[in-house]
Amino acid sequence: MYQSDIVAYRCRCAQFILAITPPLSNLPHRDPSICGVPSIVMPRNDGRCVFIINADRDRKSITLRRTDGKDERWFMYHCPRCNLAVAYDTADKEAAYTYILESALLTMDVD
Repeated sequence: MYQSDIVAYRCRCAQFILAITPPLSNLPHRDPSICGVPSIVMPRNDGRCVFIINADRDRKSITLRRTDGKDERWFMYHCPRCNLAVAYDTADKEAAYTYILESALLTMDVD
């Protein structure tokens, strides 16, 4: 399922945001019917998925009401250049996953 090539992604403003192996297209998607927002699941403690994220993470969370009625805390990541929201964690520390907001990032050409 995973491959070892490093893929780089940028924000819509052209700021580098993410280097990852495997590509986002190979990772699972979070069911948008749960939280209402389509997102890509990046496991943090899986040796097959290695990434570096260049984004500013909020210190305070926002609380969202899921479609099942439960509240979920999100710690947002923003582009350091244009402040566009690009990702989120659902835990303050030691999150098991980071979620990339679908369509927030574009593939970069790296030579």
